[in-house]
Amino acid sequence: MRFIKKNKEKETQASDINAKEYIKLTKNIRIFFYIVGAILLIISAVFLFIKARPHMETKDEIINSYNISTDASYKVHLLENSVFEGEFLEEGRLYSSAITDFIRVDFKSELTLTGSLNISGNYSIDAVLQGYQSSNTDEKIVIYEKTYPIKEGAIDNSFINYATITESMDIDRSTYRDYAKDIEAVLGGETEKDFYILFSGKYDVGGEEKEFSYKIDIPVSKDKFYEINKDSIVVDSGDFTEQTTIKVQPKFGSYVVFIALLLVSTGFIAFVRFFTVNMEGKELALKKLSQMMRKYGSRMICIKGIPDLSEKPVINIKSMAEMVELSDEIREAIFYVESENELPKDGKAYILSKDFVYIYDSGIQNEM
Repeated sequence: MRFIKKNKEKETQASDINAKEYIKLTKNIRIFFYIVGAILLIISAVFLFIKARPHMETKDEIINSYNISTDASYKVHLLENSVFEGEFLEEGRLYSSAITDFIRVDFKSELTLTGSLNISGNYSIDAVLQGYQSSNTDEKIVIYEKTYPIKEGAIDNSFINYATITESMDIDRSTYRDYAKDIEAVLGGETEKDFYILFSGKYDVGGEEKEFSYKIDIPVSKDKFYEINKDSIVVDSGDFTEQTTIKVQPKFGSYVVFIALLLVSTGFIAFVRFFTVNMEGKELALKKLSQMMRKYGSRMICIKGIPDLSEKPVINIKSMAEMVELSDEIREAIFYVESENELPKDGKAYILSKDFVYIYDSGIQNEM
């Protein structure tokens, strides 16, 4: 009785296994799926290892910041007159050449740092006289340019976080108008003129040079009235940095996609392993026959039956591809008889020529 009971248990287990539904695939397809899954698994594992581990990163760290602002103001000193009560006229007005004595210009450049650094530098103030002619396109064609140094200075070397340059001077327009007349006398003709005061220099901040410049345009022509134009405040700011190497812990979001890919590829391989089986026997044979029909079916003609083949010599063809080539060469159709499953009966295809019968036999018996 025990022997019979054990046999029944084995039969029950076997029936349970057979009852499981598997997806049937050809052996080549299953191998292909294994390869694809393995490639995805390896790629995701490699990139996950690279992306998830801490790494050293070089970055620029700000150690100090600077700001350089350069500006100027001016006012016009007047000759004694009965029109204006004050001694000076403020900037931004239209001025009379007849009552202009001189122009007082005040330059200022200021450097500020967030931390202390060794600061030095130098600067110069120059008067620049330029003669030119205007072309047909209103482009200035410079004929001459003369520079007249007014003042030079330097910033003493000091370890601080602030430096400033202030200079004040009086500009006599008539002096530079006379310079222009002397030059034009030598040149033999009068030119259009530009005249400006240029304040320029550079700061040496911790061994790094930062240049600045500022310009005020003052007309020296014989016009009865004139305007003075100056640059807007010039600002230069930035940071001093140094490279540091730090250990960076990657963010989860930077490698989560590789975790997902790793899980998907693992699940894909497990699915192929446990939920698919190799197609075998008649199913595999019919699968191959179906593949042949998908590839060559458009070249074949279905007929109800094959006539008596005993009257003609029969030639067996090795492959369906050669059968198609032969059909093209002798210009004869390929025939087959359809079975109940709509595939070639007995897995055979025929060419019925005048002298021979050509047969391709796939060796697949497909009668249902």
